[in-house]
Amino acid sequence: MRREPKPLTKIDQAALNVIIKKHALYRKNRAGGQRANLAHHDLSGLSFRECDMANADFSGSGMMGANFEKACLDDCIFFGCDLRKAIFLNASLLRADLRGASLRGAIMAGANMTGADLREGLYAEYNSKEGLNFASEKEAWIAGVGGVDLRGANMASIKLSGAVAMNSNFEDSNLVNAKLTRANLSGANMSGANMAGADLSHCELQNVNMRGANLYGTVLDHSNLVNVDMTDALTDKPVGKKINELPVSLPNMIKQHQVWLQSESAEGTRLDLCGFDMRGVHIPSGSDLTMILAESSVWYGQDLSQINMQAAKFKQSDLRSCNFGGADLRGSDFSKSNLTGTKFCNANLEPLLISNKRPLKANFSRANLRYTDFSNANLHKADFTDADLSFANFEGSNLAGAVFTHATLEKTDIPRQTDTGRVIIIEKENK
Repeated sequence: MRREPKPLTKIDQAALNVIIKKHALYRKNRAGGQRANLAHHDLSGLSFRECDMANADFSGSGMMGANFEKACLDDCIFFGCDLRKAIFLNASLLRADLRGASLRGAIMAGANMTGADLREGLYAEYNSKEGLNFASEKEAWIAGVGGVDLRGANMASIKLSGAVAMNSNFEDSNLVNAKLTRANLSGANMSGANMAGADLSHCELQNVNMRGANLYGTVLDHSNLVNVDMTDALTDKPVGKKINELPVSLPNMIKQHQVWLQSESAEGTRLDLCGFDMRGVHIPSGSDLTMILAESSVWYGQDLSQINMQAAKFKQSDLRSCNFGGADLRGSDFSKSNLTGTKFCNANLEPLLISNKRPLKANFSRANLRYTDFSNANLHKADFTDADLSFANFEGSNLAGAVFTHATLEKTDIPRQTDTGRVIIIEKENK
């Protein structure tokens, strides 16, 4: 049953810009500031790109096709809004109230929606002739324009109970500890999504793609799973060898590795973790893991920040959602590895000069680096040949001499020039 249409106040971009400016002053506690109250407005197609609209009230507004790219929308009220085909690319929506909002066809790739509320309710739809109408979720979906693009979105602890997200794209998104009970996710693409600790009980999950997803601790009780593809998904079961299969304890192995390094391989034993599942394994702070062997290993979600790992061998490993912030990774090999969502902020990945003065370059060739953060990293002469760098962030990084031959650079934040030298970028040819 539909409610009576509500008239909306229509404004143009010029009038909106005045409101945005006053809201910015309000956010900074300056004279002339005023909180934006845009409830029950027609804002369809207008732009809020890169604006700070935190705490604004958009309740019951028609915003179809509005542009919120890189906007700050923390604690905003979008209750009952029509946000179909709106653009939220890389926007911040911390704790936003999106109950009953219609998001079909919206682009939310890279958005941070931690703590947002998208629980079920009446769904808003607006058109200029009939005004704002409210429909049940079933009626709204029948009239919809397709699923929501949530690729790479950060939705940790989000509330989606009872939501309808059929045919939506959650690829590589963060749904850690999310509440999705009674949600309809049929036809959704959840490949590579991190759903650790998420509650998907009593859900409708027909024809869902969960290939490569992290399902560690995920609750699927009483859900209808029909034709769900969980190929290569990580679960509570170990992948490959377990750490207790090492000949001695890991701390002792690390000590033997230190001896091996200090004696230039004359004594001790080189640390070999090839094929091991390292999820949840504690790596002592300050460990020197230079030249470790760890090919075809799983390190999903590990914090490896500030650790020395020069010339490490991680070829064909699962390193998704890891943190290498500030780590010394000179000359390390990450070729053919999955590093989706991994952080290399302030890491050192420049060439390593080995004994014969030959430079050993960091190797990311053919690696999956979607949504990876390389901000302020030293990537001098790093090799990204054939790598997928979609949505990756290189802001402030040193890319002098870096090689991007045939790399995929969709929505990649990458400077074309640096102050320190020439960046080598060769786009993938269109076929």
